[in-house]
Amino acid sequence: MKRYQAVEAVSKAILNDGLVEALFLKGSIARGEDDDYSDVDMYAVVFHENRDKFLARRIQYLTHYMPLVYWSESDFVGPQIVAVFKNALHFDLYTVAPDAIPQTDAIKILYDKNGVLASYQQKALGISPADVVTNVHEFTFVLLEFEAAYMRKDFIWSIRLFYALLAHLSFVARYIHDADNAQLALKRLHKVLPVHLRTNFENILENATPTHVLTAVKMIATLAKEQIAALPSDIKENVNMKFFTLMQGKIAGMQ
Repeated sequence: MKRYQAVEAVSKAILNDGLVEALFLKGSIARGEDDDYSDVDMYAVVFHENRDKFLARRIQYLTHYMPLVYWSESDFVGPQIVAVFKNALHFDLYTVAPDAIPQTDAIKILYDKNGVLASYQQKALGISPADVVTNVHEFTFVLLEFEAAYMRKDFIWSIRLFYALLAHLSFVARYIHDADNAQLALKRLHKVLPVHLRTNFENILENATPTHVLTAVKMIATLAKEQIAALPSDIKENVNMKFFTLMQGKIAGMQ
């Protein structure tokens, strides 16, 4: 349970410093879906007057658990430390202002003395119908790129394009079978798909090699046609089926 030990140690160090208004977790731990391979997503809510002090002490807070073997800074929803401890645990520490707390997904509150999280309203990780259509169109355009790459015998790039197809189709499939979490796309997709569809995806992946990538792309194009057909009519009517049908036919005829 190293992730829980890390949460306890890091949160203790942060709270002892007295600079935060609230502290909470997001991600798989907050959703109750974590396992021994899960990372930690911790959010510290900090007022402006304490921000600089807090940011300067983030590595100190993290190493209260154990030494780091890697860390970097990013700015996703706010200043972020991406950290990896010497036991290979991945820990993300975010810093957000009280008026900039991302209102998505479940949270697990560790500290909220003054109730700044009382108004938090969990929003689903869904995508819009327009996003679904965009992913179908991007999928189709990648088919066009794949045809050119494969015919040039650029099999390394062809494999990369296959995985782009897989990514775009995962958003569509997730929307159909798990709409509230469609943003997660491929992540744990196998847990929400019907058995026959999961098996279909797995069979496609069995062919994702330079030797058999054309077979994989033919299979994923067929699967995409089935998934498009399963979309609600108000989404399907915005899909450019002429383009998709053209490219699926060209892929099907390749040898």
